[in-house]
Amino acid sequence: MTNRAKKIIYINYYDVINDVKVKAIMAALSEIINREKPDTIYCLFSSGGGGIDPGITLYNFLRSLPVEIIMHNTGNIDSIANVVFLAADTRYTCVHSSFLFHGIVWNFAANTAMNKSQLTEIISGINLSESKISGIITERTKLTAPEIAALFAQGESKDAAFAFSKEIVCEIKNPDIPKGTNVLSFNLT
Repeated sequence: MTNRAKKIIYINYYDVINDVKVKAIMAALSEIINREKPDTIYCLFSSGGGGIDPGITLYNFLRSLPVEIIMHNTGNIDSIANVVFLAADTRYTCVHSSFLFHGIVWNFAANTAMNKSQLTEIISGINLSESKISGIITERTKLTAPEIAALFAQGESKDAAFAFSKEIVCEIKNPDIPKGTNVLSFNLT
């Protein structure tokens, strides 16, 4: 019987979550998994958030991968980045990291005119998006739906201790990458 060492690939991502970046992340991770055949992808992750649909798509993609995913908050996890972060079963945060939760923001172009039906469609979409995000957070943490609704209404940043108490993370610690390990940084355009 062979006791093979666990192969871990370390990746650093500090950027927004949008369609272009998520497509590039999915392609890069697919390539890494196909070429390197790792047991684990350890993601040093910090993001100011971004698009809801790309964030949920990336969450589902990460959950489907045939490797262990570890997330480590190295700065801030804001908005939809919380959903992406929660894709990992093992999650850490640095002592001086934060998590920002807020409700959905909808941007309107200047001088935009809409009828009642169009506004109703937007409100319906906002409600559904908040419901999807809340569902993921309640499934993956000890936060309850009423707590999440309050966080969405407040738009509040939470510290590492809060994240640990609500099982957003399993441990508060700094990353400890073994000497000589290659770290890939995703600098995507």
